Order: sequence, then structure tokens, then C-alpha cells
Amino acid sequence: MNQTTEITESIQQAVARTIAVSPAGEGLALIGGFRYRLLDGSARFSADLDYHWAGSLDKKRDELVSLFNRRLLPEIKRTHGLDGSVSGESGPEDSVFVKTAELAFYRVGSALPRIEIPVDITVIECIDPPVAKTRSGIVYLTASDADMVESKVISIVMRTYMAARDLLDLFLFQNAFARDSAARIATKLGRHTIGRDAAAQTFGNLERNRVAHIKSLRMLLDTQVDESVCANINAAGGAGMVFESAVAIVRKYLDVRKDTPG
Repeated sequence: MNQTTEITESIQQAVARTIAVSPAGEGLALIGGFRYRLLDGSARFSADLDYHWAGSLDKKRDELVSLFNRRLLPEIKRTHGLDGSVSGESGPEDSVFVKTAELAFYRVGSALPRIEIPVDITVIECIDPPVAKTRSGIVYLTASDADMVESKVISIVMRTYMAARDLLDLFLFQNAFARDSAARIATKLGRHTIGRDAAAQTFGNLERNRVAHIKSLRMLLDTQVDESVCANINAAGGAGMVFESAVAIVRKYLDVRKDTPG
């Protein structure tokens, strides 16, 4: 892990702590790749932080912008010697479904590159109540393990563009599925009026773009996964193995037959 990544992860942990112990963070559930990294020991580094929020995304984003200006930026200046800024303006990921507080940190005259950390506020389909997980005495609200991993399958169906990180997280946390996850996922997709035919079409697109997805996974393994873990994955088949494993998981939980046309 290089210096920039180490500093980024240290700042990310400070962001998560600040939210977890502040009134603005009440009810916010930490989800996504950084949740897996912080609370589950995931081997994958995540550039952003994701939170589930069932209320107004705009209002919650604005509350976090205020919180970061008041508490986080001075803390990072004190602990890391970095100047910082936070913006609530729309970014590449900003949409009606995602609102982003964009953090940036830098040191004038230093060789350290500018560090950008998006904090995304979104909403995922949850069946279980939120759960509390602890780390170093801090209580972090999060979604259940089953809701988390099921959201990866749903993301594959609903995203316009497939994200390799969803495939990798499916592979890494496939043991988190519940016994009834297939039915749970069907219920969640039904809330978006997405039926089995649409899911099968998405699955077909996934398999047709196998080469591109494996290439993206290979890049992800090389740049965002702990070196020793990456070496073990490569020894067991590498990006191709991860892709095939993820495809099998998607097929199982979307109840898509092998002979289903794409």
C-alpha cells in the first residue's frame, strides 16, 4: 500500500467516525465497499464512502457538508497537516438517487497528490432492520449482511453500466446470502417493477461482455486489492475465476437458467 492510499484510508476512517458520533449521522447506515473494508476486513480498497438513507437525500447531504466543515476539516488539518474543502455540488455520480458530499485534501507545495473522497448518500432496498457493528469502541449503523450482498445483485440488474467492484464484492462476500435470498431479491426487484425477463436480459448482457468485465476485474485486482490477497486470487484463476464465480452467484439468486437466452 502506497503513502497516498494509507493517508486516504486514514482520512476515510476519520470521516466514518465523525459521522458515527454526530447528530447528523443518526440513522445513516454505512454500506458499500468501505463498509466491507472497515467493518468486515475486506481486501478491497474503496475510494468513496456510501451511506443508506431513507429520507431526503439533499437535506442529509447538506447536513454532512456542514458537519465536515465544522469538525472534519479542522481535524484533518491537525492530524495530517492537509488543507481541505467540501462541496455539495452535483458530481458525476450525483442524481435523483445519489447525492454526494465531495471531500478534497491537499498540501500546497507537496508531492502528495490531491486526495478526493466522495461521500455518497443513497438508498438501497432493505428487508432487515439496520444493525450496529463496532470498531475500536465506535458504533457504526449499517445494513444487514444479507441486505448488503443482495444489493450487489440488484445493482448488477439496475445499473446502466456494470461495476466490476460489485462482481468482486459478490465473490468476496458470497457467504453472506441468506437461505431465502432468492425470494428476497425477487421481492426487492418487484418494488422497482423489474421482473424475471429483465433480470435475464441483464444476465445475458453480463455474459456477452465477459472479456471486458474480466479486464476490468483484472485492473481492480491490481490496483484496489491487498497485494497478498491478489496473489492468492491470481493463483486460483485470477480475474476470470472471480467473474465466473460471480456469474454463478447472479444466476443462482436471480433464478436464471443456464440455457436462458440473453
